[in-house]
Amino acid sequence: MIMEAIVIEKEEEKAVPKFKNIDESTLPEGNVLVKVNYSALNYSDAATMFNIWNMVESFPHIPGIDFVGTVIRSSNEKFNKGERVLHTSHGVGYNRFGGLAEKAVSNDDWLIKVPDSVTDIQAMGLGTVGLTAMLAINELETNGLIPDDGKVLVTGATGGVGSLSIQLLHQLGYIVVASTGKVDSSSKYLKSIGASEVIDRKEFENQTLESLEEENYAAFIDSIGGNTVSRAIKQLQYEGIGISTGIVTGLDLDISLAPFVMRGIKLIGINSVYTEKEKRERAWKRLFEIVDFDNLEKSIIIEPLKSVPELAQNMLAGKNVGRIVINV
Repeated sequence: MIMEAIVIEKEEEKAVPKFKNIDESTLPEGNVLVKVNYSALNYSDAATMFNIWNMVESFPHIPGIDFVGTVIRSSNEKFNKGERVLHTSHGVGYNRFGGLAEKAVSNDDWLIKVPDSVTDIQAMGLGTVGLTAMLAINELETNGLIPDDGKVLVTGATGGVGSLSIQLLHQLGYIVVASTGKVDSSSKYLKSIGASEVIDRKEFENQTLESLEEENYAAFIDSIGGNTVSRAIKQLQYEGIGISTGIVTGLDLDISLAPFVMRGIKLIGINSVYTEKEKRERAWKRLFEIVDFDNLEKSIIIEPLKSVPELAQNMLAGKNVGRIVINV
């Protein structure tokens, strides 16, 4: 059976994403076949489409780490035909065919049942970025953070993880400072979803000679990496907590031990791709309970599947704002 999909092909040693028809028989093995209703476009999806991180080992390939839809068939009694399910990560979209197609294959341990109170669009509005943001906040609170401790910095604020982090932190009573390269065009949007203050990312881009800077933040959630993390660490207050979720601007960390030893700060990394099942299910349960879906929908932009290659290029160029949900 023929289905529509985004397919990455290799042309003259370059990865090129295309909207095209492929045969369903090319799907990999798995114990749950899902009719995909909506997928999403994450930064990692965009990078995969042009193989920037060299994660695609064989071509052609279908990207898409997130999808939501209905079960077509399952060899596991845990899921029944017609049930609505949500998938994030576990290598799908990287080393297995992903969700930017009309059908996708998953395994029962990787899927989350979608509550009746949550729509498919809302579920994809969350997706991997929502899970990552929730895991980050859970780590902050597990390590003692409470709203009275002080301001929480969120970098990459207009991106998926950034936008969801702002919304969730605001919902939980935290004062959020949003850092973005789009201050003029995005301040109104960021404040509408919960940011108390919006600052220019240039404040964190260049490294400084000081080992410590003014104590501005009780915590931060970073999705940028590189110098941004190094500068944010220096500005954590005593026993502050930093969460690192992304490496958009680089893997290297140029920092002394001073903030760790003299201020007792913590730096914690989040990888939602292979989060163990129980921890992942707890995070999803809390997400569905606390998220303000009216606020969430302010950050959702719905686009058709055929527009994904162009949208991916725009995302890599830093032109996107909010959460892009793909109507498959």
